[in-house]
Formats: sequence, C-alpha cells, structure tokens
Amino acid sequence: MRPTTRLAVAASTAAALLIPLTGCQSAGTPRSTVTLTAAVPYVMPNLDDSADRCPSLGEDGARLADDALAACHDAADEEVNGALDALDLAPLRIGALPGLGEGAYGTVRVDPAAAPYTRLFVREGTSYTVLPAEERLSVSQLRDGVELALEATDLVRDPAVWDGGIEVALTVVDGGRTERAHAALRVAPLILTHNLLPIDRMVMSDNGTTPEDAERHGYDPESPAEPVEEGEEIFREELSAALEAAGLNGHLLEYPTGGDRWMRDQFITGYFAVPGPDEDGTGDGEVRRMDVLLRSADVMPEGSTADFPLRDAGRLAYTVLGGPGTAVIQEYDAGRVGDDERSQLWGSFSSTGNFLVTPPDAGAPVGRVLYGSDGGDAAPDAEFLRLLEAQREQRPLAVDTTWLGVGHIDEFLSFVPADTARGWAALVADPERGLELTGSDDPEVLAGTRIAARGIEAALDLFEDELGLTDEDIVRVPALFERLVIPGYPRQDVVANALPAVANGVQTGARTFLAPEPHDAAFKTETEAAFAAAGAGNVAWVEEWDYAHAVGTVGGEIHCVTNALRDTTGAGPWWGEEG
Repeated sequence: MRPTTRLAVAASTAAALLIPLTGCQSAGTPRSTVTLTAAVPYVMPNLDDSADRCPSLGEDGARLADDALAACHDAADEEVNGALDALDLAPLRIGALPGLGEGAYGTVRVDPAAAPYTRLFVREGTSYTVLPAEERLSVSQLRDGVELALEATDLVRDPAVWDGGIEVALTVVDGGRTERAHAALRVAPLILTHNLLPIDRMVMSDNGTTPEDAERHGYDPESPAEPVEEGEEIFREELSAALEAAGLNGHLLEYPTGGDRWMRDQFITGYFAVPGPDEDGTGDGEVRRMDVLLRSADVMPEGSTADFPLRDAGRLAYTVLGGPGTAVIQEYDAGRVGDDERSQLWGSFSSTGNFLVTPPDAGAPVGRVLYGSDGGDAAPDAEFLRLLEAQREQRPLAVDTTWLGVGHIDEFLSFVPADTARGWAALVADPERGLELTGSDDPEVLAGTRIAARGIEAALDLFEDELGLTDEDIVRVPALFERLVIPGYPRQDVVANALPAVANGVQTGARTFLAPEPHDAAFKTETEAAFAAAGAGNVAWVEEWDYAHAVGTVGGEIHCVTNALRDTTGAGPWWGEEG
C-alpha cells in the first residue's frame, strides 16, 4: 500500500504542484511555469449508466452472466456518454504556455498504480477524446492551454492493489528544457447510507414476477404488483398507509423477485459524492452525487454457478433500479461458488440485511458500518468486507451475532432520531422486559431470554467502547426471544424472535418509525412511551405476521422484507475539511 502522504496531498483544494524547470535555459529567456490544476482533488467512480444503454440480455437472447451485468457501465467504454456522463469526470487544466518554441510537446501520464483504474480525455467544448499515455500534446495545444477530464473506472476494492490515490504527471519538453507539474487526486469512496436520511422510495418484492420474466419483457417498478403470498395483501395495505402517514404517499416501488421476499438481503444502498468546483475555481461548489446499490454477496446453495453465483433477485438491481445516476456494484469471493454446505450453514452472514450504519457522530461524520460476525465461519464474504474496509471512511465494526438464528444484526438493533447530544439513539431489543410483560414460562422462551440478553449486553459493551454510547443513547423496546432447537445445525443455543421484533423496523427519516405489529398491547404501549420519552418521533404499526414474521424457521420483520432508497442530499461531506 502506498504511503498515506500521497492522499494528504490529494486533499489540497488547488491540487496543483509546480516543479521548477530542469535542463538548459538560454540567458535572458524568461522562465515559463507549467501548471496542471484540478480545482477539486476528488473524482467520482464512473459506474452508473448515464445513457441507459446496458442490456439485460445477450445478443443471442440468453440471460447475461452476473459478471457481465456488472461489467456494463459508463466507464466500460472509451466514450463520454452524453452530458450526464461528463459531469462524473474530474476536470483538469494545463495552463497556457504561449512562449513555447516550435517542436515543443507535452505528455500526460497517470501513475502506474492508478493507471488501470483511470482514463484521461482531452476536452474541446462538448467533445472528448481519449488521451493515451504515449500520445503527445502538440505545441499549438499547449500554447492555448488544454482542458482535460479524468475518469475513474472503478472504486477501491483491494487497497493492496490500489489505494485510490491518483497522480497525474505533465511533462513539457521545449528544445533542451523540460518542465513538469503534477496533480494529486483521490477517488471518492463508497459511503453506505444510514437510516436517519429521508426515504425517497421504499422497495418491496413483487413475488409474482420472476427476475427472468422482468429481464425478458421489461419491468415498470411504478406499477403496483398483485399480492400472491399469504399475508401480503394486508402488509401492502398497512405499509402504504404508514408511508402516507409519514408524508410518503406514493413512494413504494415494486421489485420482481419471484418469491424471494427478503428485499433487504438483495442489496444495501450507498452513494458516491464529490464537491463541485465553484465559480472561483475552488472546491466549494454544489456537491455531485451518484446513488449506489451494493449487491449482496450471498452465494446461494444448490444452484450457484460460475455465471450465476449470487441470489437471482439481486440481478434486478442492475436492470430495474440501475441507470443514469445510479451505479450497481458487486464484490464476492468466487471461490465460495459450489460450496453448498458452507453457503447453507453460513451464507446468511453475507446477506446485506446483516449490515447497518450508525448515524453521523463526532469522529464518524458519515457513520460507522456495523455487521454481524464472529470473525470465523460466521462472517460475511471476505472480499465484500475488504471492499467496505477499503473505503476507509466508515470503519466497519464486527458485532458478535452468532447467538441469533439468522445471525443478522438488524434482529435486535436499529437507530432513531432522539433528544440526545448526538441527535440520535440506538433502538435496542430488551428481552428481559419482554419476558416480564408476557409472563411466559415456556422453557424455550426462558432460555432464549437468557441467551439474547447476554448477546445484546455484549453488543452494548462493544458500542460503549467503540462508539462511546452511554445509557442515554439507548432506547430499549420490549422483545421476546425463544431458543431454537435445530438438530444437526452447527450453531446451537441460537434464538429467534417469538413475537415480531419492534427494533427490526424501518426509520423513514421523517420522524416516523415503521414497526411490526407485535401482537401484544403492552409491547405497543411501552414502545410508544419509550419513543415519546426519547423524542424519537412517532411509531406506525404494520401488520406483517403472516408475510414476514412467521415465514420459515426464523422469519423476519419489516426491515427484512423492504429496502429503502434514501435521499442523500442532506448527508454531510465525507471529506471533512479536506475539500
């Protein structure tokens, strides 16, 4: 990995380094100064599809492989695909050199580490021409000054290969004189969204349309889907009513899964952002953003192949939701494909439902990524984690969730706005209070309460150490857990929610929390009182027992069967005082 001093240089707003003239100079000839300037020292990974040109099927009508879908984006060709695409490039300028002699020339090169992940263009008006490293800029171009545009063709995935720093070097040769200048930039990191940002669109599964049907015949996510699963109709009705109560009427999108209802496990949302140049040439202009959907690295058992390794419904992130202004990314360990036993036992830890983001805080201006893991087998895909860690801004934190049947962190934790110094609080399941309220004497509930209480308190100790959370930063809501008895399963003494888990709801960003109807009046009363005491806003109850909670061995809740595309315009800068 390259020294971090390189990226410190990239934080310079001017991003122009001048290196004095070398070689011979005639007496009495004034020294000209070569300049290469980037007003903004950051560049957007150009991974959206600005012209909406990426296909969902191959030329022969066959479904494209997962990797082929991922390979189609704006940076996949050497064209600038219209005005929207041009906005995702970083402008650089070579200052005019009117005093150059005939025969002078210049070259522009990107450093070897960054070169495979970048592309340079010469811009003339709205025309962009690729500038290869070996190509020379003519004396006439240099005399007038040259407008360049830098494209980042990927984000950082493995910092041992490329750390995201980009050095652009200009060399000008004029007879016996050589002058050089450098500009240092950094590729923008992927920032995952936290759930206090307002929902722009909420997404739920169209269970009656398969992914292949949508790819072959097209799909309109604005068109309401027909309910086909038990409990789906009432869930849709109450979810829509809750969104309307939060001021989000008409904000529900459909997503074809063919029955894979667990929407949160298909992808997690994020964004790229860079400051734009202002009129004075500084990086204080309007922030340029690109939405990102990071596809789940969940390699599916019994059916994953080299061409189709991941859960099938995740493909629709590309073909239904991707496009202009929205990039879709995937990263997974291909070596897991075909290891069905491992995928069956541990694959759930790689689902994106196992990832949360804390709201912004001192020392974490864009929040921290949290995920469930024991650091061993019960852990997300290693390459997916490496990508998240490589972004550097959200410092992923592992939380032991092996005591949970599914192992997902959202089964006991969420975040809500609150009247605290931070402006938010952790919403945490309280199994001991749930047991008190129900008075259950079921042996599996008693055992589940002990297991869950121990696991949650260990997580809160970690949050105190790593995040600085104190009791005033925690809103506890009643929960009831039961121990699962699953013969032959490698993790014993694991639990599931016996009643719908209030904490496994969705914050709308409009001070309304969408909570699963717990089917217990005391749970609802205490939850609403806890929200009121914390200044956490309103609770909207949604019936989801048949559609989510009671499905399969463990089930899920609202957070599991929905996803949220959030408005990131209010998100603070990741670059802090660098930009």
